[in-house]
Amino acid sequence: MLARLHLDQYCDITQVTPELQSLISWVPGRNSAGESVMIPIYKQGTIFSGPIALQLCKTGQAAPADDECAKAIGKTPQEIEVLRVEYQMNAMGVNNKGDRDLFRAGVILGYNEDLSYKPGPKWDEYHEAKRAIEEAEL
Repeated sequence: MLARLHLDQYCDITQVTPELQSLISWVPGRNSAGESVMIPIYKQGTIFSGPIALQLCKTGQAAPADDECAKAIGKTPQEIEVLRVEYQMNAMGVNNKGDRDLFRAGVILGYNEDLSYKPGPKWDEYHEAKRAIEEAEL
């Protein structure tokens, strides 16, 4: 049973079992004091096997990477995609209902560091439609 991660995931190195150690990647980061350190992560696309694969799929963190996992999860591809988007929004801190709707619609991709919106592929289309509605109401 295999599953592929949707996003990079931080790894609590103190909880890693021996079978997962080879899946860890180390990337540059900063600790709480702002010092440069190497951070353990599981990179997007990492393949997990066994029971953990099924758990990652059920929470939206991964997608089935083989038929066995796809059958075991018992969800349609559309349901798996809904789980993925929900997990991604949660991981990015997109919690406001209106912002979640904008994210799902492709209007925003999340937030910048200053908490302004990161424009998505439908940003301009959305704002043009919004402007047209506002002008029509005047």
